[in-house]
Amino acid sequence: MKNRTKWILLSIVILLIIFFGLYRFYLYIQEDIWQGENAAVAQARQETGLVESDKVWKSVWDEVCWVVQGKNADGVEVMVWLPEGKAAVEKPLSEGVSEPQIRKIIQDQLPGINIVRLTPGIYNNQYVWQLFYKDHSHYYYRFYSFSNGESLSEMFTLPNR
Repeated sequence: MKNRTKWILLSIVILLIIFFGLYRFYLYIQEDIWQGENAAVAQARQETGLVESDKVWKSVWDEVCWVVQGKNADGVEVMVWLPEGKAAVEKPLSEGVSEPQIRKIIQDQLPGINIVRLTPGIYNNQYVWQLFYKDHSHYYYRFYSFSNGESLSEMFTLPNR
C-alpha cells in the first residue's frame, strides 16, 4: 500500500510540474503579443483622444499597422490606425463599417465560407477590413473598404500544398 501511495503522489507532482511548465511556456510565448498590444493602446491614447480601448489588432500587409477600437473622451466609438513610423489616424466608427456590419456583408456576399481571420488594416493607402477565409479547399485574402464596406477588386488565392 505504501508503494502505491508513493507512485500516486509522484505522478501527481510530475503532472503539476508539467502543467506549470506549460503555463509558463504559454506566458512566455504570449508576452511579446501582449506588450505590442499594450504599446499600441498607450500610443493611441497619447496621440489621439482615445480614453478606453475595446479591441486591438495587428495587421501586416503593405506595412505593419496596429489598430485600436475604443471610445474617445466624448464617448464616441472610434478606430485608431497606428502605422509603423507614421502618425496615428483616428476615425469615428460611425464614418465606417463596424466588425459586426462587415461580417454581415461578407456572409451575404460569400455564403458558406469559413472566416479564419478578419482584421482592420491598411491596403494600398486606404483603410480596410482584411478578410482571410477558406472556401472549399482553398484559402483567400480579400479586402473590404472601411468607409463603405465595398469589396475591393483584388482577391488573393493562396496555393494548395
